[in-house]
Amino acid sequence: MWIPLRIKEAVEIARHRRAIRQIDRAYDIELAKAKTSDDREKAKYGRHMETSLYVDLIEAIKTGRLLRIADSLDVPYEYQSEDSPVWERSQQLHTWHLTTIGYSAIRKAIRQEARDRRESAITWAGVIIGIIGSLTGLLSVWLTARGP
Repeated sequence: MWIPLRIKEAVEIARHRRAIRQIDRAYDIELAKAKTSDDREKAKYGRHMETSLYVDLIEAIKTGRLLRIADSLDVPYEYQSEDSPVWERSQQLHTWHLTTIGYSAIRKAIRQEARDRRESAITWAGVIIGIIGSLTGLLSVWLTARGP
């Protein structure tokens, strides 16, 4: 069965977030049972390592979705590099995803491009409606002048 990519991604993100919540609940119990600060640190580290995998998966999905939109609108964006403030490499998957700065910059560029395209379409729609209105007026004058 064919499922639109947007829905498939939303389902995957929801599944990953649910897994994160389950891990958090399990580690909350483990943290409550921890007797020493060393046990608490181990539990916190275990929680971080297990949840970071799902966080990386969510970030990869969000980055892919945003870059597909940017590509479809021909919005330029910076490519992955180690010294870029826009990109970072995930800890567990070793894939690239956008930082918060990069995500907001690309979203801003996408909104601006969509706004520019919309304004262009509105301008042309006004011109076309004006021409159709003028032709309708000329046609009615011509039909009236021609008589019955």
